[in-house]
Amino acid sequence: MTDRFRRVCLVGAVVIGCAWSAFQILHDVRVPMQLLPGVAARVNGRSIDADSVNRTVAGMDARVRGSEATARHDVLGRMIDEELLIQHALDSGAAETNPEVRAALVRSAITRVNSEAAAEPVSEAELVAYFDAHKEVYATAANFDVAPLYFEAAARATSARAALEAGTPVEQVAAAADPLPFGSPGSKVSPRTLANYFGPTLAEAVGRVAVGHSTEPARLGNGVVILYLNNKTPGGIPSLASIHDLVAADTLRDRQEHALEALLASLRQSAHIEFATVPNPAPPVAASR
Repeated sequence: MTDRFRRVCLVGAVVIGCAWSAFQILHDVRVPMQLLPGVAARVNGRSIDADSVNRTVAGMDARVRGSEATARHDVLGRMIDEELLIQHALDSGAAETNPEVRAALVRSAITRVNSEAAAEPVSEAELVAYFDAHKEVYATAANFDVAPLYFEAAARATSARAALEAGTPVEQVAAAADPLPFGSPGSKVSPRTLANYFGPTLAEAVGRVAVGHSTEPARLGNGVVILYLNNKTPGGIPSLASIHDLVAADTLRDRQEHALEALLASLRQSAHIEFATVPNPAPPVAASR
């Protein structure tokens, strides 16, 4: 080995040693970095949005937040701690094993999809198309104005109905009726309300009766009741203008549901999903005799 070669090796070792020492020194020194506009801090590569800090500070009570700089420092510190805890939870596998964390992540994903779907306002054309496709959902039920006639004896109820069908004024027949065991439902009631008062069978019978006529006598508690139909307001589909806000809200909800369905379909298509093979059940063993 020549002296020149030994000198080259010595110089190389010195250079490598100095470089390694410099690397260790620089590794322990936190050099400030120029962050992108709108970024308040970065935690292990994850950005904390400056707007989020500003909104939080603006929402604080002025009496307790102190100076603007102090409040921003405290809020940013809490957000950094939160980010560190989130990263720690993800690194520890909590997102895979903890049901509460998984549920929160699912809610967050759905909220994000809904927010993105709601970013654009519902157009009038979209609203009209949705209303045309779902008109029956907004149809109103018919309303009935009935006079309930209650009798403690079935024979009196039968006679009263015969008198009504013969043209006797309902007021005259009602004057001879017994008191109803409960308050009358009043005028302009829906089929559901009638069903709550008198049962579904009698409520359906009212729908088949013409105005100025009555239902067949029906059992009600310890007596018999007849429902005389004074008037009927048919149900129908309201105009879009009268329920514009309701339809707009339903249209947006429908858009959000379709956006979530599309996302899940895309994720399923690109995912590798394996199903466990369910073994066929063993044939039953014949009982010994």
